[in-house]
Amino acid sequence: MATIRPVKNGYRVQVYLSPKNRPSSTFQTKRECIEWANQQMRLARTPFHKVTLATAMRRYLEEISPKKKGRRWDEIRIAAFLRDEPQLSAMYLSEISRAHIADWRNRRQASGVSDATVRREWTLYSSIFNACIQEWEWLTENPMRLVKRPAAPPPRERIITDKEIELLNYVTDYGPESNFATVTQRVGAALHFALETAMRAQEICLLRWEDLSGRVAKVRTSKTRSGIRQVPLSRAAVEIIDRLRTVNGDKETVFELTTSQLDALFRKAKKTAALEGFTFHDSRATAITRLAKKLEILDLAKMIGHKNLSMLMVYYREGAEELAAKLD
Repeated sequence: MATIRPVKNGYRVQVYLSPKNRPSSTFQTKRECIEWANQQMRLARTPFHKVTLATAMRRYLEEISPKKKGRRWDEIRIAAFLRDEPQLSAMYLSEISRAHIADWRNRRQASGVSDATVRREWTLYSSIFNACIQEWEWLTENPMRLVKRPAAPPPRERIITDKEIELLNYVTDYGPESNFATVTQRVGAALHFALETAMRAQEICLLRWEDLSGRVAKVRTSKTRSGIRQVPLSRAAVEIIDRLRTVNGDKETVFELTTSQLDALFRKAKKTAALEGFTFHDSRATAITRLAKKLEILDLAKMIGHKNLSMLMVYYREGAEELAAKLD
């Protein structure tokens, strides 16, 4: 049985399958609600041993992915899996064994894909199997659970040097006299803001004027699960904000940059400056390494949003020679 009721952006439909299974979703039209409800009821009537992996993946996209921050990444990876793994996709869930998962892992590694990428895909596909167990009662065991996952790559040790920052300033036309009228100049400003605050690219791009109060920036959407994070701002960071206010003060976001713009233009700036071996995200490690010389460990962890202090070691990249100098 399905119930449909109007909501702010369309209609919300809920299907009663059992006391513990009442899936719901939101669509713009009643017709879409009815089609979705009929599909859910058909799936509920399908014996679990007749459900294919492709069916499970599509249902995951409809019900689970919309609640995640990485919805778009889920869509891309699942679409690629359905395209590249037609035989495995067409298999019934009950037929998929550990051997099939191990074979998929080996083929992915043999194709030249990095272990880090396989690990990210592993997390998504394992979540799909877990949903089949916990949400839809289509499985009783996750076939990925007992298969060896590729080892995590060693932590990166790259930081952005002062010379590289100087070259990036030149190619992005960033400096004391920059008026930030161009997107490329704002990319330069975003880099320096990241070096002062250790904020991620997405956090910087989503920063709004109402998120700023004095020398504090509120991060409302973060990769870490620490809720709203209060990021203290250095004088240099406040100066960047004040200069941007004269150009973007009437705009919705502070930097008026999208993550795709920041990524593309930062890559272009590196290429123009003949630089390689680092990404924009390495600005976070560079900033944390610098901040570690100014802040106590608990203050640093609070600033960057890590409750687990061991995670700081992923980003702290002081070299052994620098540490040895501190011993004298």
